[in-house]
Amino acid sequence: MISLKKTPRYFWSLSSVKFNFIYCLFTMAAYNIPFIKAVYLHDHSIAGTVLTVLSIFALLNIAVSVLFIPRLVKPLAVFFCLLNTTGLYFMRAYGVVIDKIMLLNVIQTDVYEVQDLLNLRMLADLLLFGIFPSWLILKTKIIFQPFKKDAAVKIVSGAIFALIAAAIIGFGLWQNQEVLKERKYLKNSLIPVNGIGAVISVVKIKVNYIGIKLKKISGGAHMLPAAHNGKPALIVVVIGESARDANFSLSGYERPTNEPLIRQKDRLVYFDNFYSCGTATAVSLPCIFSPYPRKKFKPESEKYNENVLDIIDHAGYKLLWRENNTDCKDNCNRIEQERFCNVKECADEILLRNFSSKIRSTGKPTMVVLHQRGSHGPLYALRYPPEFEIYKPVCRQEYLPNCTREEIINAYDNSIYYTSHMLSKTIDELKALSGEYDTALFFTSDHGESLGENGLYIHSAPYETAPDEQKHIPTLLWLSEGFSEANGLDLDCIRKLSSQPFSHDNVFHTLLGMSRVVTPFYDPALDMLNSCRKNPLPAFGRTAP
Repeated sequence: MISLKKTPRYFWSLSSVKFNFIYCLFTMAAYNIPFIKAVYLHDHSIAGTVLTVLSIFALLNIAVSVLFIPRLVKPLAVFFCLLNTTGLYFMRAYGVVIDKIMLLNVIQTDVYEVQDLLNLRMLADLLLFGIFPSWLILKTKIIFQPFKKDAAVKIVSGAIFALIAAAIIGFGLWQNQEVLKERKYLKNSLIPVNGIGAVISVVKIKVNYIGIKLKKISGGAHMLPAAHNGKPALIVVVIGESARDANFSLSGYERPTNEPLIRQKDRLVYFDNFYSCGTATAVSLPCIFSPYPRKKFKPESEKYNENVLDIIDHAGYKLLWRENNTDCKDNCNRIEQERFCNVKECADEILLRNFSSKIRSTGKPTMVVLHQRGSHGPLYALRYPPEFEIYKPVCRQEYLPNCTREEIINAYDNSIYYTSHMLSKTIDELKALSGEYDTALFFTSDHGESLGENGLYIHSAPYETAPDEQKHIPTLLWLSEGFSEANGLDLDCIRKLSSQPFSHDNVFHTLLGMSRVVTPFYDPALDMLNSCRKNPLPAFGRTAP
C-alpha cells in the first residue's frame, strides 16, 4: 500500500521498489506513445504490441533498480524526466528519431537555430511532462531498506522482471536474428534508451579521436595547365541547406520555383538523380568534401582529415569560404573564412558582398565556397526577404503541425525561389568577371527536407529509413563558355548525363577535375564531367584514402 501520510517536507512516502515501479509505468505511459505506435505499425498486432511493451517495461524496471540508489535516485529521476520530455517533443513535433546523428546535429547548432525551435508548445510539454513530474519526485519521500535487505528485495524483483521478459522473448516475440534486425530501428523511438544510446555513441566517437593527428592527403597535388588563353579559373561552389529535388521546377515541379534561373539556362545543367551523403548537416556537409564515400565516411573525422579544399589549396588555388549558416563543420579550418552576418537572420545575398573586388585581389586561380542559410526549417518564412513571398499564406510557426500543409509548402517554396534568385545573381557576378577568369558554378544541397509527408518534418531521419524527400537533392552546374573551352568540356554531353545516378560521393572528384588538380586521390570514374572532356583526366596512379 502507498502511504499517504504527509510530512513537513514531502507530500507522501513510497518504498524504493514501489517508486521504481511507478516511475517506469509513467515513463512508458507518458513518454513512449510514439514507440508503442511504431511497434503496432510494425506488427499490426495488439497482442504483439502488448507483449513488446511488457517486456520493455520489465527490462526498464531492472535498469532502474540498478541505477536508482539512495543518493542518485532523485537527481537521476529528475534528469531523465527533463531529457525524456525534450526527446518526446521533437519526436512528436517533427517525427524525428533520437540517434547519434541527431545528437551531433544538436551539439553543432547555434543559438539562433535553437531559438527557431523554441515555442509555447514546447514550454507546455516541458511543464507538463518534465517540470511537474520532477516537482512531484522531489516532494516524494523514498524509503530504502537497510542495504542487505534492499539488495535482496531488488534481486527478487529483478529476477521476477527478468523472468517476465525472458518468458515473452522465449514465447517467440523475437524469434530470430532477422526479426531483431528488422526491429533495430525501433530502439531510436524508445525513451530513454534512444537518448542514452545517442550520448554513448557520441562519447565513443569523441573518445576515438583523442590524440589523433591531422591526416594529410594534399601532398604532391598540383595543377595541370588549361587548354588555352591563360586565364585563371574561378569556381564557385554553393552549398544549399535543406533544399529538396521534389520542389525544384528544373526537375519537373509544377510551381516555377526556379524561374530566376531560366535566363541562365543556355549554359546550365540540372542533375535530377542526385542523392545526399546524409540527412543532417553534421554528416552531409563534411561528407561532401571528404575523400571518403558515404559508406566509409565517419562523422567527426573531418576534424582530423584533410579534404578536397586542402588539396586544391595546396595545388595553388586561392581558397575562400563565405559563411551564412551555423559554421563550416570543420571543412574550412585551414583556409580563409569570411562571415558577414552578425544578427539572427541575413538573406543569402550577403554572401556576394564585395565579391568582385575580393576575387580580383587574389590574382590567381580561385575557388569560393558559399554556404547558404537556404531553406533551413522549421521557420522557412524567415529564409527570404519579404518581396520574395510569392506563395501565400505561409507558416510562421516553429511548431509545424499547427500549420496547414499548404502554408508549410508555400513558405518552403518561397525559400527555394529565393535560392534560385541568389544562384542567378551569383552567375551574373561570374559573367561580369568572365573577361578576367574562366568561371564556373557548382551547386548542391547538404540534404533534403520533409514537409509533413507521413508525419515527418524537417530532416535528420536515419539514412537507411529516411524518405526520398530527405535524400534526393538538387544539384546544378553552370559553365561559362571560356571555362568549357579551357577545360575541353562538352556541355551537350554533360546534359545527356544529367539523369544518371550521382551523389555526394562524386563531388570530391568532380571538384578536382574542374580545378584540373593532379592528385593520387582523384578517381576519374567518379568525376561527373570527365567522360565529357575532349581529353579525359587520367587516374595518376590512384590511391584509395
